[in-house]
Amino acid sequence: MNYKKDKLFHHLKFKSTILSAVLFFNMLCNTAIVGADDIQAKEYFLKTAFLYNFARLVDWPVNAFKTAASPMKLCFMGNDSFADALTGIRNKKANSRSLIIKRNIALNKVLHCHILFICQSETNNLHNILHITAQLPILTVSEIPGFTQKNGHIRFFLRNDNTLSLEINLEAVNKSHLTISSRILSLAKIITSDEVSKP
Repeated sequence: MNYKKDKLFHHLKFKSTILSAVLFFNMLCNTAIVGADDIQAKEYFLKTAFLYNFARLVDWPVNAFKTAASPMKLCFMGNDSFADALTGIRNKKANSRSLIIKRNIALNKVLHCHILFICQSETNNLHNILHITAQLPILTVSEIPGFTQKNGHIRFFLRNDNTLSLEINLEAVNKSHLTISSRILSLAKIITSDEVSKP
């Protein structure tokens, strides 16, 4: 088992941190990731783990939920590449809230989401999506190049050494009345207002 875990992290060169080791590695060891052979599949298991921890380590305003028992909704817009990676977080809870996963949602459903992953297939529709979600308590996440420069919140990207990394537009996050834990911020490249593209 340890050999398989070591091999996985060797392939993706994912750096061990407090977040990865404590918060999501424990979750991953109970999923099918240890049996995944495809490098891309392993990458998306790791991205799934990050999404799960965004649900745990981001604070939403109270009015983002109808009641104290309302679920946390993780939505995907477009044709996602997560395949079976999301299986490991189904039926889990995030801060005592049930986590509900919605895939391939329509544009008119985004207002019901708390985390919205915008897939590469939606690149041409990105402006419209971010226009709708702007300043609303919806954490937007994507892999689309230039996502944070267009006021998206968090972008996954691979460095030249294939290390999975995060880029965060903290100004856009603050405008949406969301608060991201320092444990996530410490892993990310923070985009400042000077780096954000002007309309």
